[in-house]
Amino acid sequence: MCNPRRVRVTLTRQLNQAWQREVSRSVELREHVTGEARIRQPLDSTLGTPALRALEATLAADDSGWREVEDGYRYEVDGGYVTYLIEEQALEIVAVLADEVQASGEGRQILSGVVNREIAAEAEGQYYDDGWGGYTQTSAQQKAQAAAEQQLENLAASQIEQASQEAETLSQAEIEAQARSQAQTQLQQRATERQGFLAEQARQHLDAVGIRCRQAFHQVLATAYRDAILAYARRNGADNIQWSEQNNRVEIEFNLQR
Repeated sequence: MCNPRRVRVTLTRQLNQAWQREVSRSVELREHVTGEARIRQPLDSTLGTPALRALEATLAADDSGWREVEDGYRYEVDGGYVTYLIEEQALEIVAVLADEVQASGEGRQILSGVVNREIAAEAEGQYYDDGWGGYTQTSAQQKAQAAAEQQLENLAASQIEQASQEAETLSQAEIEAQARSQAQTQLQQRATERQGFLAEQARQHLDAVGIRCRQAFHQVLATAYRDAILAYARRNGADNIQWSEQNNRVEIEFNLQR
């Protein structure tokens, strides 16, 4: 036995192979929907100007619990809210029900192409001049040939996979847009249906919500009346002014000389 010899095999192939890949993407969308029912109650015919002014001052107080909004003051209750509308001098009672809807869409596309390029691979085999251990020149040539052919197969598969992956990356935005469009269409339909249902349910709850809203309003209205009456008494020189508030009842006493 002597030092091993090497035989090298280089193979080339013109790769001309078509490929096809099915690609899909899924998109899930969610949307918050609300259904509302509302009723408006004018106050200008039942409250005088001093009482309305006192009411607005009471609503604007930091501790009133009412929040200033664009068109007036708002108070949240279970199941809705009430807004005192300054310009219209009216109460707007709103029953609100909320829910979430979801929809999914799937985009699908069949991609195809052709890989046409030359590929090459190289492999070596070892042998001994005396054929020790069966390592003959012929066996070495055969092993190198087989290894090179396997490398060509692997390289061809890799080239095809790379081409299909690149095509998938380029088409990903289009496929996702297709899935999103499908999901948005379905979501809009479901949101419209759900909103109609919630609005009907809100109408059925409007009376109960109205009771809670009016209770909250009457509390600030009582304070406004109290402040308006006390302001009137002080402005007109009343003496012995006394007032008390207990169990949602306000009592005011004063002497006014005519």
